[in-house]
Amino acid sequence: MSLTAEQQEELAKFPATLRALVAAELAAGNSVVEVGHSHPAPPVGAYFKLANKVTTRPRGSGDDLRFYERNSSLYSGEFTDAQRFFFVLELGNPPAADPDMDAIRQAHEPMPDSLGQPAQCDAGTIVADAHCKPSADSNLRRCREHKTDPRREAAMKPATAQALTLAETTTGWTRVLHFRDKRSPHEIQFGLERELMTLFVPTMDNGRLTMQASATVVGAQYSFELRYEAALLLKNCYSLRVEISWADQAATNHEYYRKTADSWFKLWTRDFQRENPPKADAGSGGRYQKLCEAALKAEQHLDTIPAIQQAILAAMKRGATYSTAHKEGGSKIYWRNGCFSKIDYGDYPSQQKFASDEEFMKFLRQFHDWETSKNTHPNKASDFDAWKLILRLLRPN
Repeated sequence: MSLTAEQQEELAKFPATLRALVAAELAAGNSVVEVGHSHPAPPVGAYFKLANKVTTRPRGSGDDLRFYERNSSLYSGEFTDAQRFFFVLELGNPPAADPDMDAIRQAHEPMPDSLGQPAQCDAGTIVADAHCKPSADSNLRRCREHKTDPRREAAMKPATAQALTLAETTTGWTRVLHFRDKRSPHEIQFGLERELMTLFVPTMDNGRLTMQASATVVGAQYSFELRYEAALLLKNCYSLRVEISWADQAATNHEYYRKTADSWFKLWTRDFQRENPPKADAGSGGRYQKLCEAALKAEQHLDTIPAIQQAILAAMKRGATYSTAHKEGGSKIYWRNGCFSKIDYGDYPSQQKFASDEEFMKFLRQFHDWETSKNTHPNKASDFDAWKLILRLLRPN
């Protein structure tokens, strides 16, 4: 693999030992899947994330490098310099296999009694109960418990059996999730944009509000479609269609993407209340149209970068904040005593105050630069899109 001009420019800032490590891994067939400027690196540093574990040197400290074994979905190992400004990371470990629920249930089943019971029996068979008295009814109950009762089986089916549908190929999959939520369509949209760090484009499609987006997550291509299905009395019905393709990735990485993609999907949809799809005529048509109009007009006034910036400044002066957290500490950004401030806590505590709104806006754009473009890599988000995403990251008071 050869590095792009932008990646070469980034790598040139690294200490010589880390540059040599990246060069050796690329020569050995490894590849770079991500370049970033946030956790675990501080804003003044950067990281290169490799697709496979390092093989050209021992995975341990030495030669002016420090190595730490990690076990997370983000990365599995890190090589860093003494100042911990620059990092070479290894791609995260695949998620652990799901537990065998059949084995767990079997382990909790009661052991058979010492007298033993016949595996099968007829309805009229007589067996002895605990007091050595015949009990045809008790025996019949035991037999029925081991037979399939269609009515009982239907009653045990969850009410959300049709809430999630899926289709898979060798290089991707599609998930369609139906859910219900009290929030309006644009509130669901803004929440997903914050979660995915990508913007949705809302349109009306055959009378239905549809919002579409795309993202590149750790090298895999995702597309999203959020549909507003129906307006019920107390809740709204939605569907979220997610498609992923890892066809552009090396065949050796396909299994990794197959496992981690499902974990991403579960993370993104963890707060959604799954429900079966609504009937075609469900809900109120009038209420549906009003909510669609409100969603399409929700941010019409935020059509320029200065307008978005003013919305951020006003919200922060009302108490909204920004915050980050990681294993070494974190940052809090807020308005207090007539000025904007950033405080870092943890291993590298510090405090910074900004003399003007202009100075603070310049800092805020740089502070979130990597995060707002992480799912468009290797491209950069436009300034307008970046400011919209910075607005999404704002935490209300």
